[in-house]
Amino acid sequence: MTDQEQYPRYRAEHSAKDTARTGLRVAFAPIRYAARWLAGHRDMRQTPIVPPQSVAGTALVAVIAIMSFLACLTLAAVTMVFEQAQLWESDVSSELTVQIRPSDGVDIEFEIERAIRITQREPGIGRVRAMEEADGAALLEPWLGAGLDLSELPVPRLIIVDIDNPAMLDVGRLRANLSDSITGVSVDDHGIWIDQLKRIANVTIATGIGIFLLVLAATCLSVVFATRGAMAGNQVVISVLHFVGALNRYIAGEFQGRFLFIGLKGGLIGCIAAATFFVVGGGLLGFLEGPSGGSPFQALFGGFSLTPLVFIGFVFVLILVSALTAVTTRMTVERYLATVQ
Repeated sequence: MTDQEQYPRYRAEHSAKDTARTGLRVAFAPIRYAARWLAGHRDMRQTPIVPPQSVAGTALVAVIAIMSFLACLTLAAVTMVFEQAQLWESDVSSELTVQIRPSDGVDIEFEIERAIRITQREPGIGRVRAMEEADGAALLEPWLGAGLDLSELPVPRLIIVDIDNPAMLDVGRLRANLSDSITGVSVDDHGIWIDQLKRIANVTIATGIGIFLLVLAATCLSVVFATRGAMAGNQVVISVLHFVGALNRYIAGEFQGRFLFIGLKGGLIGCIAAATFFVVGGGLLGFLEGPSGGSPFQALFGGFSLTPLVFIGFVFVLILVSALTAVTTRMTVERYLATVQ
């Protein structure tokens, strides 16, 4: 076959191949363009507007970590005081004391039995028991000494009353019924101690909340100074972005994202340090045992451990510190950009 006869066949084969290639390029064009866009977008994100080294990264992370640690300790202390105050109040309000003072010509044992019967008829009352004379003398030994004959002294007899349902008990009515029937009787519902306990707990909690707010305020001020330093260090970049038409919210978003990461990192370090402090501190409390075998700190503040409520408080501190860092950064950047335009 001559060349002139083979040429049309050769041309037809290559035309078919070119058509197939063109069809494949058209079919895969969206995928190719999407890959190019993703590659360019990834390269752009690898070079952020706010480089990590332009921010006082390490120093600000350390400051936020310290502030988060202090905030966690303050919040945990407030939580422990609140829980222990609730426990004390529940214990104190779960019983009351009836005192019967000896009187001339009055059989005090008979009066005690009558007082027990009257008290047991009141709704909300549980167990009612009278203390023996020996038990009363044991209570006075720390002040009067041991071996004293208290039979000649007008020592009141005590009746311990357990309260099953405080909402049903009317202490005023109980006091009136006993006073009408018993000579020399008085009812102590520990109201004075409960009020003092509430005042002390409220003052302690208010003080802790004040310290917590001061720590957060100091954290915000640190973020403001760091943000202004970062803005000053990237002034040229910001000017170029303004020149090419970048909006303030875009620039503020770049700074906000960078400082949000710093806030999360510092807050996480502080919260982990606080949790470690509680775990180690709970183990060291065994060295602080008092003469009776218990820890004075534990008797005053309760268990020094990472309870679920304290753990929730640590998570709350982490979220709050991170959110405050991001919001403070954005507000600072927006106000700064508004002044330089």
